[in-house]
Amino acid sequence: MFLKMVKHEFHASFRALIFVFGGLLAMALLTRASIWMMQTTNGATPASMFGIMMIFLFVLACIACIVLTMVLMMVRFAKSVHGDEGYLTNTLPVGIHSIILSRLLVAFVAVLCAVVSVYLGYKVVTFEIKSMQDLGSAFEMAFSASGVETAKLLIETVIVGVIGILTSILMTFAAVSIGHSFAGKKAGMSVLFYFVLYFGMQMANTFVMVAMIGINLANGSSRLDPTDSMMIVSGVESLLFGGLFYFLTWIMMKKHLNLS
Repeated sequence: MFLKMVKHEFHASFRALIFVFGGLLAMALLTRASIWMMQTTNGATPASMFGIMMIFLFVLACIACIVLTMVLMMVRFAKSVHGDEGYLTNTLPVGIHSIILSRLLVAFVAVLCAVVSVYLGYKVVTFEIKSMQDLGSAFEMAFSASGVETAKLLIETVIVGVIGILTSILMTFAAVSIGHSFAGKKAGMSVLFYFVLYFGMQMANTFVMVAMIGINLANGSSRLDPTDSMMIVSGVESLLFGGLFYFLTWIMMKKHLNLS
């Protein structure tokens, strides 16, 4: 039953997301074409202005791709668990944990697809542009010069990034679940609680960072190690918040409040 739920969620979610990812890649091709026009016209003013405008729009499209993916997954969760499909979902012969995990898995894959789409779009736009292609090498040289192991940094970044994505998704689930426990204005309350949870998490992050800086200064160090202390603390903090958001989602679903 779990696999059937996942399959259904994939079909329902990606019917809309495919247009988001496709639109981003189409924008990348248009942006690359505008850059080609700039190169072939030797920087003529109309072509340059058009190219710069397209690059700006592409950057906005990348941001919109990630944001729209999160919003669509938030809407999908609200509809399938607390909306019109909620009665059917909550009467399936599966536990609440299976329902949450199936949505979490699909949402995670959707966000990964959005990230891959942004990366592919970036590669299309920067194709044969040496200054942009050398950007990654410049970062690697900077880390090497500061004594940071690039491979270690990459692994830690991926792990913390995965935990962060899962935590962000669970935060949207918790916000929707809390928002739909109210009798009216469920969508508005969901958005409100999303910002409440988000700013609460950011305040906690700021407090932890300030505390770590204070500890480092007390120990005679003026900087933080980006690959050890900050990565570990960030990962642990995200895990704790993820667990909290999961619990909030579970307890709200367990109560089955105001599904209509």
